[in-house]
Amino acid sequence: MVKEALSQEVRFLKEHQAYIERIDAGLKQLMMEHLTHPLYDPLTYSLQGGKRLRPLVVLLVNEAVGKGSEDPIPATSAIELLHSVSLIHDDIIDKEAVRREKPPYYQMFGIDSALLSADFVLGVILEVASLYDERTVGRELSRAAIEMSAGEEMESRLVQETSGVSWQSYIKVLELKTASLFRASAAVGAALSARKPLAPRMSEFGMKLGMAYQLRDDLADIEKPGELINSLEVTGEDRIKKVAAAADEYGSSALAILRELPASASLEKLEKLVVEYF
Repeated sequence: MVKEALSQEVRFLKEHQAYIERIDAGLKQLMMEHLTHPLYDPLTYSLQGGKRLRPLVVLLVNEAVGKGSEDPIPATSAIELLHSVSLIHDDIIDKEAVRREKPPYYQMFGIDSALLSADFVLGVILEVASLYDERTVGRELSRAAIEMSAGEEMESRLVQETSGVSWQSYIKVLELKTASLFRASAAVGAALSARKPLAPRMSEFGMKLGMAYQLRDDLADIEKPGELINSLEVTGEDRIKKVAAAADEYGSSALAILRELPASASLEKLEKLVVEYF
């Protein structure tokens, strides 16, 4: 299973190398503007590794809908920074010992620094949002940050319950904590395109995509102690079947939305991403 996951990640990185290089170059350029900041090195450490999946969604949606006049790369940096700081805080809450095969941020630089990283990232994200004439960028980033924090708090409370977590509560956590940033990624990609009115529909696509992603990720972690999926009221094989069926439904819904777009090479790439990795 581990070998299969590694093989899939290698294939993913190879297939999307050109996009990932653009995303990483944008991140490097943005971070270099804050080279003298005391949190530069710690945050750069936290950005190492990862598939850049959410920024990739920004770029692929932007291309599939039709490139606009504003460059989406700064927005991809803001998306990845928001994702990264959420992982920094997740690791503190979950007391994780490893992140991307390395010690997590809080073990390397301390909990105080890990908490302050959010203030730094917030400032950088505000800076990025101010670069765009398209106000949707700032609105989507702020909405995602608000919802992600709500989802994290809701999950922390639910895992302490002894009576079992309802399916509705479980889905709500996933929508807020994970799918919200995928939604923002797709919405931003479309808002910066030549067909801005498609942003709400692409927002729906991103939400469906994020749900499919997190449900499948939860299935992979079903044996891991402390995961919310293990607190569901439904148990055993019924739990696995229900989560798997929901993941399939969300994935199919995401694809159905994509098929409303005109055929193009970029759309094919986006559809392939959904089919193979979600």
